[in-house]
Amino acid sequence: MARKHAPNATVGMHLSCWDWQSSTQACGQYYVELGAREADFLAADVSDRDAGWYALPAHGGYDNFWNGQKAAAALGFYKSMAEAVGKPLVLWQIPLGNMAQNNTTHHDQDDKVDDFFSHLDQVADAHIAALLFGAGQQEQTSVESDGGNLIRKAIDYWNAGGIPLR
Repeated sequence: MARKHAPNATVGMHLSCWDWQSSTQACGQYYVELGAREADFLAADVSDRDAGWYALPAHGGYDNFWNGQKAAAALGFYKSMAEAVGKPLVLWQIPLGNMAQNNTTHHDQDDKVDDFFSHLDQVADAHIAALLFGAGQQEQTSVESDGGNLIRKAIDYWNAGGIPLR
């Protein structure tokens, strides 16, 4: 439909394999069968809320912080999916919190901005073409409330010359 009615638009297919940790290969095959090779890119949301928000008992006490193992697993999944369908990935809903925040409204902790920016070679190796930062819920940290963390990281990345897409 998009190719017919908007031939100059790029079209992405959203990844929603909730069991990806146990069946990445099956997920890749499923997306091939769905026609993902006809899309221009894949899209995946990282998390709709800051990890510190999820960690609060009132919000479930869920551990959504990344450690080296969780980050490597996520990047491995993204890379596997991109290679299975032959398309780059766009990651969106990347939380803006950082560990300097105090876990109050609009100031929650998270580690994903810092993790992505400190592993940009691995991000490029995973065929990730874009990192889109922003919350999926109004109580989360924003670029206006993160203490300048995202802006500093983006400026440093720009000044370093960036990393080529792979």
